[in-house]
Amino acid sequence: MSHTVLLINPNTSRPTTDMMVALAQACFTSLKRDDIRVRGLTAPEGPAMLTEMDELEQAAAIAEHPLVLAQAQDSDGVIVGAFGDPGLQTLAEQVSVPVIGIGQASMMQAARAGSPFGIATTTPGLEPSILEQVQRYGWAEQFSGLRLTATAPLDLAQAPRRQDQELEDSVLACIQKDGARAVIIGGGPLAQSAQALQSKLAVPVINPIIAACELMAERLPPDQP
Repeated sequence: MSHTVLLINPNTSRPTTDMMVALAQACFTSLKRDDIRVRGLTAPEGPAMLTEMDELEQAAAIAEHPLVLAQAQDSDGVIVGAFGDPGLQTLAEQVSVPVIGIGQASMMQAARAGSPFGIATTTPGLEPSILEQVQRYGWAEQFSGLRLTATAPLDLAQAPRRQDQELEDSVLACIQKDGARAVIIGGGPLAQSAQALQSKLAVPVINPIIAACELMAERLPPDQP
């Protein structure tokens, strides 16, 4: 029996959806879970990138969109592919399958990998949301702090190498200045940067898409022979 996991991108960027789906599918393959197929869904309306609190709130409405609900109800699991987990609770209340947010999953994995953990990201406008998430999910005592890149997020999105370098600097600040023993890269669209940094640094660098897939694999056990 195969499982279908719906990966929802709460922004309207189709290339971001395709990147996250490819990464998620590769993750399930590496976990030897060829029984799990990932289907992507791009937000039908809203912002192209979530960088401010009002955009995150706008993206949360995706959980009540008829198209999204129909596809979620027709899936075996749902991943919300934005670090702020917009609409996660609302969606979880409306479907009977596992619903996992990449922010939620990455914090769980970071706490397992090394405590305290830090978060490095590119969106200063979402700092209040990220700090509130840490509190809401119960990780305040394990959290070493948030480090932000210097360049505006929309500019970094157009300069992948610069984005990788600034995120690396932020991760190093989490480690060297805050004492983090694991660092989350805070953003679904930053997943490729997270992959690039994982082999370069001495502490675990948590990719939120991978964290969500690993948690989903636990929630969807394979059929026993």
